[in-house]
Amino acid sequence: MKLTPEIKKHFEDRTSKHIKLVQKYCKILEDKDASLKGLIARGEEHDQSKYGTNEMDPYIWLTWRYKCEDDGTECELPPGMEAKIKKATEHHILNNAHHPEYHSDRKTGLLAKGDRDKPSSKIVNATKMKPLDIAEMVADWCAMAEERGNTPKSWADKNVNIRWKFTLEQKTQIYKLIDLAWGSKEKKMLKTAGQ
Repeated sequence: MKLTPEIKKHFEDRTSKHIKLVQKYCKILEDKDASLKGLIARGEEHDQSKYGTNEMDPYIWLTWRYKCEDDGTECELPPGMEAKIKKATEHHILNNAHHPEYHSDRKTGLLAKGDRDKPSSKIVNATKMKPLDIAEMVADWCAMAEERGNTPKSWADKNVNIRWKFTLEQKTQIYKLIDLAWGSKEKKMLKTAGQ
């Protein structure tokens, strides 16, 4: 498959939308919790590495692949792109403090084989994450949940101390921040679902 203007525009539109959503949740959290001063500024820099030479081309294709999966259409990646996506993902998580992997002493084996969105074979130690790193991570999860039509709590339940190892204090902070940023939405979604 050849890179087309449509594929590139989809990446630009989706990435821009995602960053704006992260910024929205960073603002909500900083406005509600004075200890998170600086989070809005962190949101302004969120995911900028995706526009750099180490990440952009593979992320264009990764974003397109997700779109095709959502649409139920086939997506043929250029030869060798799968390996480039893995390398770009590793670069991204190792160079952005809102990802738990950034804080791990381990720098390899951080991604699951075959599915970058699943836990790797060994839990990643995220206990060195600072409160602002965790808050930006939660804002990212909230943005993704809004985009995907699910909840950040469901993502946390699948990953906290399963994919990423957090201290009890960090785990408490994660769920508190999810409730601050998303709480009323979560309750509305559960009510609508009849739970």
